[in-house]
Amino acid sequence: MKKLVSIFLVLSLLLTMGVAMAAEDGSMPEMTKATVMFKQGVVRYIEGDSLYNNCYINGYRDLMNIDLEYAVLADGDEYTQKLTMAIASNSLPDILYLPVKEYTQLANAGKLWDLSATIDQYANEITLKNFASDGGVMIDAAKIDGVQYGIPVGCFRNCPSQFLWIRKDWLDHLGMTAPESFEDVVEIARAFATKDPDGNGKNDTWGLGLNKTMAENSAFGTAEGVLNAFGGSLLRQAWVADENGQISYMGISEGTRKGLEALASMFAEGLINTEFGVSDSDTIGEAVAAGQCGLFYGTEGVSWNYGRDAMVNCDGCEWIVVNAPKAGGGIASPVCYMTYEYVYAVNKDYEHPEVLLHLINFFNNRINSPDATEETLAEWGVDPVTGINKCAYAYGIVDPYGDKSIGYNATIRQALAGELDPSELMPEAYRYYAPIKRYIDEGYAENGGYNPDDLTAWQYYMIHSFEGSWTRYAELADNGLIIMSSYYDDPTDTMIRKWSALQALQEETYTKIIAGSEPIEAFDTFVEQWNSLGGNKITEEVNEKFGK
Repeated sequence: MKKLVSIFLVLSLLLTMGVAMAAEDGSMPEMTKATVMFKQGVVRYIEGDSLYNNCYINGYRDLMNIDLEYAVLADGDEYTQKLTMAIASNSLPDILYLPVKEYTQLANAGKLWDLSATIDQYANEITLKNFASDGGVMIDAAKIDGVQYGIPVGCFRNCPSQFLWIRKDWLDHLGMTAPESFEDVVEIARAFATKDPDGNGKNDTWGLGLNKTMAENSAFGTAEGVLNAFGGSLLRQAWVADENGQISYMGISEGTRKGLEALASMFAEGLINTEFGVSDSDTIGEAVAAGQCGLFYGTEGVSWNYGRDAMVNCDGCEWIVVNAPKAGGGIASPVCYMTYEYVYAVNKDYEHPEVLLHLINFFNNRINSPDATEETLAEWGVDPVTGINKCAYAYGIVDPYGDKSIGYNATIRQALAGELDPSELMPEAYRYYAPIKRYIDEGYAENGGYNPDDLTAWQYYMIHSFEGSWTRYAELADNGLIIMSSYYDDPTDTMIRKWSALQALQEETYTKIIAGSEPIEAFDTFVEQWNSLGGNKITEEVNEKFGK
């Protein structure tokens, strides 16, 4: 009987919290349909869940009277094509997720709502705090001629994608240690490619995993860490000011040239996967999960997906993550930038712009609220059993623009060091802390491995512990190694017309140089072409727009 009473009390508490949350979300007075477009890649669903049957889509309907329909749901080039077709045919959905270029075009064409009054009336306290967490820089950056046509998605300073992830068990098997220079990385790649690091007696492992993306961040197998090692960058956002304040594009720099030359040398020696030119990030991730790739540059969240799969699939698998080493020794400086690539906006023909704010409030109340609990975070966030992040089901995610993970990491490390009472952590941060502490206390941090019934603890450990990726980021920041781009995704006039062609030229040239079909001198020709095809004019405009 006592057990039944306890269960009833817990259910009553959760119901009460749900009602309170719903009141703060805002809701429509009657069932309201909203068609939306969203750029979404592969999503992992808990068994029984699907695109139209999950906690978020059901919550929108049952708690807010919002019937959400995905009119456009795609990723990569397919998303761009569908967006282009929707604009050309004047068949845009109600709520939009737009690249900055198209956002600017549609706003100037009078196709979008001015959301200023809608934000003032419907954004709840948490949402407004998120908007203000960077001093208002991001939300103001989305204004066009002073009008708030959209709500940007991103953060004031992104986390770079040049972390080097390495199979520690392979290093141990070969008697090697973590790299301290780029030259060490090459040695590790050589050993992984030729010395049977997994000990299975087969020639089936790669050196360095590399993907084909040569102008953007990518999660698995980016070339960015190698270019950073020489002072270069492939990122389209990498516009950096020199000591005189002159801004230039790092994609045409001498450091980038040297990095490409190093990659070409590695490829010629067989230290890079032979089909990198047709391999995307997921292809590299699948090789990681299969135990084929144990060395690659990527983002901070590798342990959430394919890295986790490798732990399950490969006996004795262990990972370490380090900052990209510099050529000659030391830590390479990554390029960070304000991530302002996409914007939520509302079609002017849709009569309920407040729906967008209700959706944003809904997510914030469940994930970013100081009143969240372990139970509500399990319901709406990371499933503690499967490790699947149900936030991927949500629409309208606008996290704090001053990245919350930076603060979480600092306070979690303080709690682990006994410098902060864990009860003082934000609820979401405590949810990371508790499994990390458990992982350490059970001896896995010291002895390796993981509890197969508690793999999520390992995932959190690889992100927010003293050995985690966000701690590596803190090391970069604390040592003044981060290079901040002067540019954010607010395209200049010439960029709007010519940037796509210049990026295509960059990707083609970089790929050919690495693959050896063009010599390194092709880079010099590329720079000349880049300048003559609009790069010089864009550089002038970037300096006028973003220079101090």
